[in-house]
Amino acid sequence: MKRRIQWVLLLMVVCTLGVVGLQLFWSYQSYRTASQEFTRDINEALQEATRQEQDARRKEILQQYRGWLADTNLVKITCRLDPIYQNTKFYLADKHPWAPEKREPFTIGFAHFIQKLPKITPAAKAYFIQHFTKDLVWENLQEGSLYFYTKQLGDKMEEAYTQNRLNPTRLKKLFQQQLQQREITAGFDLILEKQPLNGKSGHSYATRAYNVSLRQPEQLVRAYFPDPNLVFLQRMKWIIGSSLLLIATAIFCFGYTLQTLFRQKKLAELKNDFVNNMTHELKTPVATISLAAEAIQEFDLSKASADEYVGIIRQQSGRLSGLIDQILKSVALEQESVALEKKSICLQELVTSVLAQHKPQLELVAATVETQFTPERLVVTADELHLGNVLATLLDNALKYRKNQLQLRLSLYRQAGNALLEISDNGLGIAPEHQAKVFEKFYRVPSGDVHNVKGYGLGLSYAQALAERHGGTLTLRSQLGIGTTFTLSIPLAPHEAPTPVVA
Repeated sequence: MKRRIQWVLLLMVVCTLGVVGLQLFWSYQSYRTASQEFTRDINEALQEATRQEQDARRKEILQQYRGWLADTNLVKITCRLDPIYQNTKFYLADKHPWAPEKREPFTIGFAHFIQKLPKITPAAKAYFIQHFTKDLVWENLQEGSLYFYTKQLGDKMEEAYTQNRLNPTRLKKLFQQQLQQREITAGFDLILEKQPLNGKSGHSYATRAYNVSLRQPEQLVRAYFPDPNLVFLQRMKWIIGSSLLLIATAIFCFGYTLQTLFRQKKLAELKNDFVNNMTHELKTPVATISLAAEAIQEFDLSKASADEYVGIIRQQSGRLSGLIDQILKSVALEQESVALEKKSICLQELVTSVLAQHKPQLELVAATVETQFTPERLVVTADELHLGNVLATLLDNALKYRKNQLQLRLSLYRQAGNALLEISDNGLGIAPEHQAKVFEKFYRVPSGDVHNVKGYGLGLSYAQALAERHGGTLTLRSQLGIGTTFTLSIPLAPHEAPTPVVA
């Protein structure tokens, strides 16, 4: 059985470690995935933000370009009907051409312009400006190229390129929007660089560098994040939380199972010890009764001798009956099938009554008893019989585990709505390592299967359970070789006016 439990424990340890290991590995893999996703997302966000910021500046230049085309003092736009292809050709030239340059007007036709015009009209001019800038100029802006459709338009375009600068505030706002779309709320810094960098002092995590210039030379920008681990943790909070919960659950179940196994093992040992002691306890009265009955049956005894043997049989049968009764009461109390007939009881009177019942045993060992009762009546709502049994059990314990002359002190007083009874003796005492266990069923301070003091390990367990059924507590203080004090606390009956005890 012991070897089987060891194998079960070993398998449980392996399974628990396996579950914990798998959870940790899964969490690590999730962390790596979150790290990769974070790197990808911040780079994609910055790339998209720089593209949108560049497009915004391109649109600003495009709007300027349309203004230049509409300025009749700068350029002139004409058209005529192509005699061969019978479509309208548009011509673009400077209003005041540069003399040294012999430049032909820029000519273009639009396939989707179906009107056949011999000369330009306001509508045709507007159409030309709109589609010329939308198709050709926008393509040049995206390529970052400079095309001189006319000398003056080229010069103005070059100047616009030169004066056009990155708008950091707009880029930051666009970048924030892109991060929010990807559920990233970490703080960042946007740093402009002329050349790609491998890192930035004071920052621990950076994106790739992206160009924000509309044409050469490049102007690069990076986003730096001080502590991306916070982002990883935020993204993984549910995964980490569930993993920790599963790990904690596995460890709790493992610990609880171990505790249960050890408790069952301990209980089995206590029961074996109880059975061994009970066997000794049962053999003696049974053997005595058997011998007495045999003597009465087989020998011609005088009436006095027969009465003596009958007395022995009665005494031993009473002993057996008491043992069986104590076991049955303990089992019944454990199953809470004991019905308590509660009523108002004066504790001073109950303690005095129990002491009177134990007077012969106390006188037999020449015990001295000191009582210290509060002058007011302490009334509790309790079952008189069972509460009396609790007091009797505590007195029996003092008698069993005495040394030399027994000295008993019983103190009864009120404290915070409870009646407290302290029973102190000068007996053997209990070692600290056993004090918390003496209230457990079947537990006796270890001494093998032979006990000088007869008992079954049920008395204190029964007494504490009854105290708790009355809403109270039973505790002890003890020093080995000096003595033990049991403290019984029972709630006082409500609305009971304090009255002095009548002597």
